[in-house]
Amino acid sequence: MNSLPSPKKGAAEVAKLTTGIAGTVAGIFFPGAGVLGPIASFAIEKWIKRPEKLLIEELKRGNIEILTDEKAATFIPMAYRFFEAAKEGEYEHNLRLLAEFLKSELEMEEPDPSSFARMARRVEGLSPDELKVIALIDASLTKISTLSARASAQTERPFVSAHQLANDPSNREKFDHFFLQEALNELAARGLLVSDGASRMSKGEEFYFASTSFLELIEKARNTVKGPTGT
Repeated sequence: MNSLPSPKKGAAEVAKLTTGIAGTVAGIFFPGAGVLGPIASFAIEKWIKRPEKLLIEELKRGNIEILTDEKAATFIPMAYRFFEAAKEGEYEHNLRLLAEFLKSELEMEEPDPSSFARMARRVEGLSPDELKVIALIDASLTKISTLSARASAQTERPFVSAHQLANDPSNREKFDHFFLQEALNELAARGLLVSDGASRMSKGEEFYFASTSFLELIEKARNTVKGPTGT
């Protein structure tokens, strides 16, 4: 990454910096592209130019036009990791999610590139349906927390289960119990959910709680996560 652009003295314009990083990344990922011809041109368009456009569009939606030197220094490794995800063949819906997460990170007083890198690993290869399950879990947990607050003091963390989500009115995709079992297990393996290890007489299946990473994902990429379901 030594060849990546360095923030110059004075504020950096985010679109130019993004384009500069994309150009450098293209040289790193596809050395000798001119010799390779049409194949390299196709790869650069798919894995560099298209992601570059997605990222710039998201940053503009967040009204991020200018970066201080300090924020530019944190943006560079996050943008590089974003293009790495694109090169690895990440789905476009996940690239949009990462772009929104990156934008939200830049809006923090002190952006944390390591937080972005961890989230990139957690969401790697998520399918559109798994993203919809994340939105469904968030809708269910929000509903449970709201009802608990209205009733009495909440004594336990709200949890979800496959049967509960299958019967939830927010399950507009009509995901069945068996699919949801697998999806919950997958999200727990990624660290987005925490399984409840307690043994209870009334517990007929595994319960799952939202992890800190899950809450961070919802907070920093809410539009992309909730978009597919409209919940």
